[in-house]
Amino acid sequence: MKTAVLLLGIGAILMLVSPPISAAAETPSTASLDSLVQAMVNPDSEDPIHNALLLVESPRMRWIGSAGMADGLNEPMTVDHKFKIASIGKTFTATVILQLIEEGKLGLNNTLAEIFTTGEVDLDSLLIYQGKAYGHSITVEHLLGQTSGIRDYMEHPRFFADIMADPSFQWSPEAILDRYFAYGMHTEALFPPGEGFVYADPNYVLLGMVIEKVTGSLLADQYRQRIFDRLGMVNSYLEFYEPARGDNPLSHPFIGPNDISTINTSFDWAGGGIVSTAGELATFFRALLEGRLFQQEETLDMMLQAADRGFGMTDFAYGYGIMKRQINGHTFYGHGGAYDCDIFYCPDLKICVCTVLNQMNTHGKRNEFLIRAVQLVVVESED
Repeated sequence: MKTAVLLLGIGAILMLVSPPISAAAETPSTASLDSLVQAMVNPDSEDPIHNALLLVESPRMRWIGSAGMADGLNEPMTVDHKFKIASIGKTFTATVILQLIEEGKLGLNNTLAEIFTTGEVDLDSLLIYQGKAYGHSITVEHLLGQTSGIRDYMEHPRFFADIMADPSFQWSPEAILDRYFAYGMHTEALFPPGEGFVYADPNYVLLGMVIEKVTGSLLADQYRQRIFDRLGMVNSYLEFYEPARGDNPLSHPFIGPNDISTINTSFDWAGGGIVSTAGELATFFRALLEGRLFQQEETLDMMLQAADRGFGMTDFAYGYGIMKRQINGHTFYGHGGAYDCDIFYCPDLKICVCTVLNQMNTHGKRNEFLIRAVQLVVVESED
């Protein structure tokens, strides 16, 4: 997003780090983690980072720390602050879809034509490749694995300018798809369903609509009943689609020096509209990757093994709503979000790392943050 929201005058920033959650004396590894999270904050640089948060968990330790100002001004960032998790929410959406498949309410090979009635989604126009319409043949699996061929409405050059023109607009799934069609993205498919990979949020908007159609209830209710309440995630909620939950304060996201916390981001919905905390995200990914959110072991295997096809981007392969990547010689599963937040879990080492920068323009710093944190906790675990 290039349009300025509100240019903040930033005064002197005090970097505050919360103490480790541990009664043990500080070890060299925790001192290094402490230094790492502090070093990420630099509000006066060309690529400013106003606040940072890091959580690491292993069988031998748990540490969480924060630095900087949650609002970019004078509210210290704490380990309890909530944040917008952006596309990490796709893993939650995929989890609900796979739960519905286990319950026999849905199938991977179900087409959108089998799920939606005429008029609910314009399948005749949804995806057109080289003049031919393929909307009727898009399956649940295509959407989960980002192999439908659908283009992302957020890539259109007018999208963020249109958001800024009315930053308080409350989106609905139907309004999101209307914008997708208005931009003509439906005529710009890169391939027919199943014949390639392109990461695009409309896939998950459609999956959210599938969830609401199959269950007859709101997506926010499904998240809450199937995941949040089940795991005690009291600060997690689908922002702008339900009231805020929990007493923890909400940190601010930024684009460069601009605080964008006042923008209604309901346009991300099932593709990434959840607010949560580092601790609650770790609870979710541990439960998911330890198989506690599915009835059958095969369901988790299916979710993860889809990444073995090799589809994805430079740093990761994509499964069903989850990323697989090699870090420090070990396999981690998780997801990242546009506000440069990441959470990854290694089933073999039982290590979880969550990094949060609340900034869209860190130009590679997020990856350095994650990799360095993983290296520190892996060394601690292997000593």
